[in-house]
Amino acid sequence: MTRRPETSRDPVCGMVVNVAASPYSTMWQGLEFHFCSAQCQERFIATPALYTVPGGVRNSVPIVKRRKLHFVAPTQEALRAVCGRLLGMMGVAAAIPGPDDITVEYDLRQATFAQVEAVVAGASLVSRGGLHRWRRSLWKFIESNEIENEAHPASGACCNRPPARLG
Repeated sequence: MTRRPETSRDPVCGMVVNVAASPYSTMWQGLEFHFCSAQCQERFIATPALYTVPGGVRNSVPIVKRRKLHFVAPTQEALRAVCGRLLGMMGVAAAIPGPDDITVEYDLRQATFAQVEAVVAGASLVSRGGLHRWRRSLWKFIESNEIENEAHPASGACCNRPPARLG
């Protein structure tokens, strides 16, 4: 009979997790993975291949993203409150309020713009539309492709890699 380990290493952030105390776990390819938070579990489920490579992401270079979110008539209190919530996210290195915006810097391996946007959506801030809405959609699309390319670096042709030669 196999004994369940007492601790496990979170494959996303590298933290040691007490298996019995953590409500965050998932099965992937017959293996059980444990996580320190819902954010890490969400990142793993989105792209498990990125976090199960030999050596894991602990030895890899961070993918730093810097995004400026613009809002319609925000109050400074609301901007500061959202910055505090963003800084509480794993992978977020900076959240700087401006007059009607927030500049966020994060590591794409630990947080995505979609997760950042979900935190902002929970506040009383209204994001600008028009070109800024299009730009936010483009950021999410580009990040999704970038993560897939990191997870499968030699899988063939994609938007930024030529197809493999046959013959």
